[in-house]
Amino acid sequence: MSVTEFVELADGRRFGLACYGAADGLPVLALHGAPASRIMFDVTDGPAKDLGLRLLCPERPGYGVTPGDKGATLETRAADLEAIADRLGLTRFSVLGVSGGGPYAVALAERLQSRVAGLALVSPMGPIAQFMAAKREGTLGAHHGYVPRAQRLFFLELPKRRRLLALQAGLGARAFKAAPNSFAKIFARLLSRSDGRVLSQPHVEKSLVAMTVEALRQGVRGGMADLAIFSKPWPVDFQRVTAPAVMWQGTADRIVPVPVSAWLAELLPNCRYIELEGAGHFWVYDHVGEVLKGLSQLSR
Repeated sequence: MSVTEFVELADGRRFGLACYGAADGLPVLALHGAPASRIMFDVTDGPAKDLGLRLLCPERPGYGVTPGDKGATLETRAADLEAIADRLGLTRFSVLGVSGGGPYAVALAERLQSRVAGLALVSPMGPIAQFMAAKREGTLGAHHGYVPRAQRLFFLELPKRRRLLALQAGLGARAFKAAPNSFAKIFARLLSRSDGRVLSQPHVEKSLVAMTVEALRQGVRGGMADLAIFSKPWPVDFQRVTAPAVMWQGTADRIVPVPVSAWLAELLPNCRYIELEGAGHFWVYDHVGEVLKGLSQLSR
């Protein structure tokens, strides 16, 4: 199990880091969701050891122990991840992006190309701004699905209203900190039945609460920065993502827009899309070993 470490870049910035799995295993750069933190991957420790994988989990600015940044973009964040990989001595490695870590995983894979041995995406946030633009232009058909209005408002409109967003996020953070376990139970009831079953497990609730408490150590600045990035078009040439990829996406996911995730899999030239009928956003908690095994098979 990991203790908190830091990666210091050449310019003096420090990023929190957690490590799980086999100390001498195949390296995997694991990118957490939003809002989340470096300890999100604590549930991977045992399965990663069994599979001979070493998960290196850097924390994005504004979360946990990593100082915030200003004016971040998907491109600058990918550059930071490249610098982190260099400082860790990773010449060739795999990348795992879960939920809000998905955009950063894809951007890094495009940036590093052959250095990335395999790319695994679990319930990833997709390029919603480009998806909606393509829908308006008529270049995507009805078979690409429909993004619910609530998700369009949250991911595209709310980030434009920073004061309102900060107010709502702050209220939510205070409510969580006041009674984290009660908040987690209420949150679980708002999701699909499958997610409710997953989150009702004591070990999952414990992991989720600990991860979120750490995510909110500095307040809501990390989540707000992520949401601002998610609301914009990705500066990514998807055809340059040469690593073999696999994506797991549940059909009952109410957190990320499922049609956008599915479209992202189409955009990646070498991606296997695994549709999980009836599964929710937190399916991965019951299938960590399956995901790591799939990534291991891509990377060897």
